[in-house]
Amino acid sequence: MEQLGKRSGPAARLDAILRHLSPRAAPALTFIPTSAQVSAVHQPGKFRFTLDNGILTTEQRQFYEDNGYLLIRKLVSDEDIERFRKEFIRICKKEVRVPGAMIMKNEALRSQYGQTESVVNKVQDFQENEELFRYCTLPQILKYVECFTGPNIMAMHTMLINKLPDSDKQTFLHPMHQDLHYFPFRPADRIVCSWTAMQRADENNGCLVVVPGTHTLPLKPHGYPEWEGKTNKLFHGILDYDEKSPKVHLVMEKGDTVFFHPLLIHGSGINKTSGFRKSISCHFASSDGHYIDVKNTTQADLEKELQEMVHRRYDMPALALKDIWTFRARVVQGERINL
Repeated sequence: MEQLGKRSGPAARLDAILRHLSPRAAPALTFIPTSAQVSAVHQPGKFRFTLDNGILTTEQRQFYEDNGYLLIRKLVSDEDIERFRKEFIRICKKEVRVPGAMIMKNEALRSQYGQTESVVNKVQDFQENEELFRYCTLPQILKYVECFTGPNIMAMHTMLINKLPDSDKQTFLHPMHQDLHYFPFRPADRIVCSWTAMQRADENNGCLVVVPGTHTLPLKPHGYPEWEGKTNKLFHGILDYDEKSPKVHLVMEKGDTVFFHPLLIHGSGINKTSGFRKSISCHFASSDGHYIDVKNTTQADLEKELQEMVHRRYDMPALALKDIWTFRARVVQGERINL
C-alpha cells in the first residue's frame, strides 16, 4: 500500500480510502509466521484496534485505525467460492439440512420459483454445515482475523447472503447499523467481521456501504426503520442515523474480503440487477472476551425479540441472549477460554 500523503483532515482520509479501494493497492499474499512464532500484543499509544503480530503492514494498521475496515483483494480462491455456492444451492433445494440455521426466504416467490436460489436470500448460523463452515477455518482468513482478535479465536456468527433482485419496495435493503447491536459479548475491539464477495459487488447489485471512522463511536440505539412495507425481521437500523453522513461504497470482486469493526456503521443497498449478489461472512471474537447482561440497555428489545423467535421455532423457554450466543459459538483456533 502506498504511504499516506502530506494532506490532512478529510482530504487525507479520502485519498487513503481511494488508494485502499484501488485493485492496484492489493498486497501480495505471503506466508508469514503464525502466533506460535510471533506474539500478539497491543502497542500502547500506537494502535488500538489491531495487534502487533507481524502480518499487517504499518500502513494497513493505520488505515484500519482511521477507518474501521480493511479490504484484502483476492483472499479466497475461486475454487472455495464455487464449493460454497454449490452447497448453498443444495440447501435451497432442501437436499441438505442445516440444524439450527435460519433460512430466510421471500415466500411470495415460492409459487413461481419453487425451492431454488431465487427464493432464499439468507442462510444464517450455518455452524453445523461442514462445507460452509469451512469458510471460518480457512488459513488465509484466520491469518488476518488474528490481527484483530489475537490467537484464541471464536467463530460467533455466520451468514451466506444471496441478495435477490429487488423492486421499488426495497425488500432486501439493510438500513445503516452497527453489528455490535446484535452481540452480547465484549470487548468490541477484539471482534471483527470477515465478509467475502462471492461475485462482483457494486452499487448496482447492493454492495456494502460504510461510513469510515465511525468505529470510534459508541453503540447507538437501533430499531426498525419507519419504512412502510420495507422492513425485514431483525433488519434493525440506527434510529438517529444522519443520511448526509459521508459513505463509501465497497466495490469488490469475487474473492475480495473486507474485515471491519463491529461498531463501524454500514449497510447495503438494493439489488437493481436481474441476478443475485452472494457473499459469505463470519464474525470472529477473541475467546477470552466476556458476555454482558443486556437488560436495561439499548439491546434489551433485541434480546426479547430473539427469545420470542427461539420459543416459536423450538418451543423452548426464554433464553438469555448470552445463552443463545454460547450455543452458536465455535472455537476455530487456539483455546476456548470464556466465550
